[in-house]
Amino acid sequence: MQAATLTLPGIQLAQVRAEGSLGADGRPVLHIEAAKASIPALGWRDVALTLEGKPQRADGSAWKFVGHVATQKAPGNALADAEVTLLYDRDGGTLLVDIVQGKSNLSAQLPLDQPSHLQVKLAAIPLAWLKGVLAAAWPDGQLNGGTLAGDIAVDLAQDDTRVSGRVVVGNAELDSKSGTMAAQKLSARGNFRIDTGPATASVMWDGQLRGGQLLLGPLLAQLPQSPVGLHVAGSFGPAGIALDSLDFDDPGALRLSGSVGFDRHGTLDKLALNRFAATFPAAYTRYGTTLVRNLTGFDSLTTSGSISGALDFGGNGLRVMDIMATDVTLDSHGGSLAVAGLVGALDWRAGATRPATRLKWNALSLYRLDFGPANLDLKDDGGTLGLRAPVSVGLFGGTFQIGRFEWRPDETKSQRLSAAFSVSNVDVDQLCTALGWPAFGGKLGGAVPDLVYRGDELVFGGGLSLNAFGGSVSVTNLSMQHPFGDAPVLAGDIDMDQLDLAQLTGVFGFGQITGRMDGDIHGLKLVDWKPVAFNADLTANGGKISQNAIKSLTEVGGGGIAGGLQGMALRLFKTFGYSRIGLSCTLVKGVCSMGGISPDPDADGNGYTIVEGSGLPHITVIGHERAVDWATLVSRLKSVTEGNAPVIE
Repeated sequence: MQAATLTLPGIQLAQVRAEGSLGADGRPVLHIEAAKASIPALGWRDVALTLEGKPQRADGSAWKFVGHVATQKAPGNALADAEVTLLYDRDGGTLLVDIVQGKSNLSAQLPLDQPSHLQVKLAAIPLAWLKGVLAAAWPDGQLNGGTLAGDIAVDLAQDDTRVSGRVVVGNAELDSKSGTMAAQKLSARGNFRIDTGPATASVMWDGQLRGGQLLLGPLLAQLPQSPVGLHVAGSFGPAGIALDSLDFDDPGALRLSGSVGFDRHGTLDKLALNRFAATFPAAYTRYGTTLVRNLTGFDSLTTSGSISGALDFGGNGLRVMDIMATDVTLDSHGGSLAVAGLVGALDWRAGATRPATRLKWNALSLYRLDFGPANLDLKDDGGTLGLRAPVSVGLFGGTFQIGRFEWRPDETKSQRLSAAFSVSNVDVDQLCTALGWPAFGGKLGGAVPDLVYRGDELVFGGGLSLNAFGGSVSVTNLSMQHPFGDAPVLAGDIDMDQLDLAQLTGVFGFGQITGRMDGDIHGLKLVDWKPVAFNADLTANGGKISQNAIKSLTEVGGGGIAGGLQGMALRLFKTFGYSRIGLSCTLVKGVCSMGGISPDPDADGNGYTIVEGSGLPHITVIGHERAVDWATLVSRLKSVTEGNAPVIE
């Protein structure tokens, strides 16, 4: 028998050939081939199918067929080499199918009066056999491993297929072409339903997860070996994934309910949590490490306490932020962030006015700046979260006062935050110790009347002033890009006025210099707190300079003493008079272009005067290297301040 096509409920065969013959034992042998077999419910498209075996009489009017089935190009090599047994019972009205391939077993029962309905029992079925099912429901998904067991029901139709039942999944391996969704060594047990339609597929799962890893956008879950409850219901389609109902319950770590959505590229575009509760440290170690690293750059946090509330984030940004903190402690271990005893609430809605709340902490550290206890009384006025009154916080023996704070969490690229703050009487010794700088006396004060956060940039209006070394240092035009990223970029201008060089050089071990210094460091740019660009110019007029200071300046400038008699004087005298000192550096692309008071008239055009002597003994220091590698210059500065400068004998 031959047929161009043969159509059964949910199955279409093309180029079909069937023939019968007698085997060596005299019994009939049936051989069926289909060049193209399509089963939409399994995602089969044009799969070559061969069936061969011996039909025989069973009890009564029943027929039994025992044979072998083989396929080519079936998803996951399903039924590539399997033994099959068919039992056709006309009186009982059923067709029983039993297929065995290795350790995998599939038993199906079809009622003859309703052949589009199947009851199937599965044991050790490779999940790869369902690659076609997943591809039809979710084109971006890829099944790579795992097993499936359980009882399922299949209802086949022309444009709609329903698969439902209770299953056990072992060591599932799943990922997406976009790389934003995946599962590894994931085990699960529960009830499910999949309805595939012409355009979208609806899905439901109600059961438990156990062990393994699960990636959902920015969230990487390290699931425990104890059961974790999960209920989801939603749809898959060309436009993406919409899980309209989501309930997750990991007791003692994380509980949440709401909805979530991913676009066609697998990117998270909707997250609405009607309720969530996170208990630390379990919530962080199991679910927060990758999310925190991606958002803040923190590789590791020590955490305790708990937070709960609601969040609503969509394509237009954050819409709801209702958070309650209970005795929360966080520590990034790098000095960037640490908070202890965080208690209170935030209640914000986009475009709405909410009741006032309070947030307080026992201690807070940002970028190694240690703030004392604080109480923040907050209000949401029409979608702007702000302070009800100014707040003063202790900072290194002084005061940090937040006079104004206004934040619109729903803004994305435009102005999100506006604030004003001031600092007064901050002890510079304590500040330097915290930042790992050489300690020196003085007080820090100043005001920033307008701090603005736009896009991913903080811009500081006004400036800060430091009273130190008998003079003053002012910082203006300060801004910071990517303040919460892996490599923040800080820019600003620094101006120094009448610093006492005796105090300054005494602190840094540079050798003693007396007099007053003026200078500026403009166009300063630091990436990840390391200088990459600036234009610095330092000058001093009249004073004394020690032998060690001359050696230090000589080493920094890569220069030498102007003449042989000066070398002798340097060995005989401990201090010298000078009329001017000048040193400049313009850093561009890792190279510092050096300069001084003036070009050296006796040099070949590359020299420059660093120290211009005065009186007797008269000494002049000349720099001979105009272009110095920045790393080399830093090494020289470190060497001379640690007392490792060359000794002139």
